[in-house]
Amino acid sequence: MRHEVTTRRVLYEIPGMRSIQPAQLVFPGADGEPLAMSIYEPPSPVADPPPVVVLLAGYPDAGFEKHLGCKFMEMEWAISMAQLIAMSGMTAITHTNRDPLADAAALLDYLTSGGRRVGIWATSGHSPAALSVADRAACTVLINPVTSEALPRTPMLIVRSGLDETPGLNEALDALLARAVAANRPISLVNYPDAPHSFDLHLDRPETRQVLQQGLEFLRAHLR
Repeated sequence: MRHEVTTRRVLYEIPGMRSIQPAQLVFPGADGEPLAMSIYEPPSPVADPPPVVVLLAGYPDAGFEKHLGCKFMEMEWAISMAQLIAMSGMTAITHTNRDPLADAAALLDYLTSGGRRVGIWATSGHSPAALSVADRAACTVLINPVTSEALPRTPMLIVRSGLDETPGLNEALDALLARAVAANRPISLVNYPDAPHSFDLHLDRPETRQVLQQGLEFLRAHLR
């Protein structure tokens, strides 16, 4: 049975985005065996070919499905976020995995092998996988990330929720931000003071849409 959170769509809608339906393809995983990916193409691309944004999955599909009742790419959040990115002029990709870090690297290598510019969008506990491959991408957007020791050299936008209820998350995030500034890395911060952890699913306000729009604009600017 699917957990209720898997039925929630992102709280930002652009007219026409629900009509975007994905193509189903595969890519070679780290072990050489195929993995599924869904590709959402933009009706009005910002470039030819359009840049690519990966909604990165940071948990193994088997465990994710066991706990929440569906794969990450089958969540309504993942579907609606991919539709939003595509309606914003960029190709969006969701994917499956067996080994999150290794398969993230395999996917980024596969997508960038033809010279296309690729960005990453990741949230919460998916972020360590995103940080591990951020230097393979042109830019990264992280929403309330669980951090790691990785400190990418490519541009990164971090959204921080001031009322994040996840124990220790903001303290670790603030430490990462301090390390990034000390190392003079290309990092941008959006601080959403009165937002909880999953504000894009639960806080239906104009400010939520403004923050998500900032993330989309960051991707467009760095992927053109």
